[in-house]
Amino acid sequence: MTKIFIDTDALIALNDASDLLHNQAVDILTKIDRRRILPYLSTNILLEVLTLISQRVSKAKALRLLDEFRAGEYVIVHPGERVVDKAEEIFRSVKSKNVSYSDCMSFAIMQDNNIEWVFSFDVHFKKQGFKRVGIEGFPAQ
Repeated sequence: MTKIFIDTDALIALNDASDLLHNQAVDILTKIDRRRILPYLSTNILLEVLTLISQRVSKAKALRLLDEFRAGEYVIVHPGERVVDKAEEIFRSVKSKNVSYSDCMSFAIMQDNNIEWVFSFDVHFKKQGFKRVGIEGFPAQ
C-alpha cells in the first residue's frame, strides 16, 4: 500500500468549492481513490486545515472534516522531539522565506515515515525531493 501525505493546500482546495484549485484537487482525488493508498496527516496539518475551513467555509464543515479525520481512515502523526528537531534543522537550512515552519514539519514527518508522495500543489515539496500526486505523476498501484 502506498503512503501519501496530505498537505493543507490540497485539503483546503477539496473542501472549499470557491478555491481556485478545487476542480483540480477533486480530479486528483478521484484518481487517487482508484489506487490503494494509506493517507497520512499530521498535527500541524490538522491545526491549519481545521482553522482555515472553519473561517472560510463554516465551523460545521470543519467539525465534519475533523470527524472524518478521526474515523480511522487516516494515519495521524503526532511528531515527537526527534522529528521536531529535524523540522527545525530543515527550517534553518532552507533559504526561502516562503517555506513555513509547518512545511518543514511536514518534510520531516515524511522523511521519518518513508513517504515519497504528497497530495499538495506546493512546489516546495518537489524542491525537497518529494513527488506531488497528479503533478509529478501517480504512484504505481
